[in-house]
Amino acid sequence: MTERSTTDTRAADWYTSTLVSLPARSVALVLAGGKGSRLRTTADPELYGTPKVLVPIDAPTGRAPMLGHALTRLAAAGFRRIAVLTSTDPASGAEAVETYALTHSARQVELTIHREDHPLGTAGAVYAALAHLSDTPAAVVLPADTLFPFTLLPSAVAAHPSRSAAVTWTVTTVPGQGAQNAGRLFLDPEGEFVVHALEGVDATLPAGSRQGLRQATSTGAVILAPAGFRALFEEYARRLVHPAEADLYRQFMPWAISQGHPVGAYDIRTPAPDLGTPDRLAAFGRTTV
Repeated sequence: MTERSTTDTRAADWYTSTLVSLPARSVALVLAGGKGSRLRTTADPELYGTPKVLVPIDAPTGRAPMLGHALTRLAAAGFRRIAVLTSTDPASGAEAVETYALTHSARQVELTIHREDHPLGTAGAVYAALAHLSDTPAAVVLPADTLFPFTLLPSAVAAHPSRSAAVTWTVTTVPGQGAQNAGRLFLDPEGEFVVHALEGVDATLPAGSRQGLRQATSTGAVILAPAGFRALFEEYARRLVHPAEADLYRQFMPWAISQGHPVGAYDIRTPAPDLGTPDRLAAFGRTTV
């Protein structure tokens, strides 16, 4: 009996698997409040007169606005709750964006719109939206203007709890041609945590400090434990002289890392092009005109 018990224990320890699926009530928060200032530098009337996330792109799902591509692919990846975050800035075209989202979301998706009351920045907008989504166990933040490989999101969400962090930053060590802010993140030797973030700043990490670290690029997608993120954001906000806009990538997460809070890393090992400039839109999102 003793030998059988040992064998059974070894079997239970060895024959294991990871459940790669989205927890029930998970939510995808789509950042759709950008003004598209860089796209409007071109004479192209479609880019100049269209809200950024409604600019059509050529994607595997067919020609559709950036936001439509994101909504379609998120639903296909298994998300049944999607929150679209919009801005009060007239240049963002919030009303047109919101009308499009409500009209083109998949029937099986519970879609909500969260328009900030005043400029909050991406981190502030996520914090505010999560106040209305208190029953969600996991959240994914994703810019609408990024060609993210959405089929990888369930794996990223499944890996997040093992990081024991409020936030996991989805990164790539294979950014591809034309990636924005390439190589401005540095991961620990195991590749599980972001230990330096140079996003949004001009500082560089001294060469001697890079030894043993893995260089990576942000993909824009961020996995959140909602309660943990909200608590951490409140700590961040308490240190401000007065409430202000807070950018998720350039301010909040670099601050968290600098304060010793763990920020997880999940390497998708494939490009996720950002389409926020005319050059990158032409290269990756507009194979036909």
